[in-house]
Amino acid sequence: MPHSELPPLDTHAHIAADVTAAQVRGLEPAVVFAMTRSVKEGLYALRPGAASSESLVWGLGSHPGVGQTVAQFHGGAFAKAVARFALIGEVGLDRRGDDAAQMAMFRSVLRAAEGQPVLLSVHSTGRCAAVLDEIERAPHSGVVLHWFNGTANEVSRAVDLGCYFSVNAAMTPAVLMRIPLERTLTETDFPASRTKTGATRPGDVARIEAMLAEHYGRDVRAQVWANLAALCRRSGATNRMPMEVQAYMESASSLW
Repeated sequence: MPHSELPPLDTHAHIAADVTAAQVRGLEPAVVFAMTRSVKEGLYALRPGAASSESLVWGLGSHPGVGQTVAQFHGGAFAKAVARFALIGEVGLDRRGDDAAQMAMFRSVLRAAEGQPVLLSVHSTGRCAAVLDEIERAPHSGVVLHWFNGTANEVSRAVDLGCYFSVNAAMTPAVLMRIPLERTLTETDFPASRTKTGATRPGDVARIEAMLAEHYGRDVRAQVWANLAALCRRSGATNRMPMEVQAYMESASSLW
């Protein structure tokens, strides 16, 4: 597959779990990793008869910024659901809300992920150091730090811990350039950041691709896909991904 035929890759966006088949088709040709905010929402997205696509990967989430999710979190239910997903997200810690309850939830999520062939999309708004502390305490080979605005030292620490980073056009060039290209994935975080990223829908990563291309002097899409392939190999998540996504990763790995 020629480089130009690889689709846009959005590794962190939000889509309503009751999305219609027509709406899912409207995301094509992009591949979108769709985060959920609770176990209930994640399982609802996989219900019988739900709209689906080989280009749409649902995550099992427990969002730290959603008070109801934190208050109602049940570690056993989360752990039981993990086997149905290739992706855990959105999870992590947030500067708002009950610190202790969030920490208990994140630790439970990391325990549930232990030994599981999955990726984890991790939220760290205002809690970068604390998130890294927890990842160091309970390492996982599939961690992707979503919209990570940590210091240069925190980025370096995250790299040493094996983390990857999903980046969007709302991030400053200074922050983006701290992150090694070989650990970079593209995202939109649609719709939360659409006024800042310029994304018109999930999968619209054109602006972040342009920012990265300007810095590196070349189109980076094949590199981003190759990065995802490497991350899935090391975490074991490849075989849980849709066959179409597996094919794109294999193609990118051979191109790069």
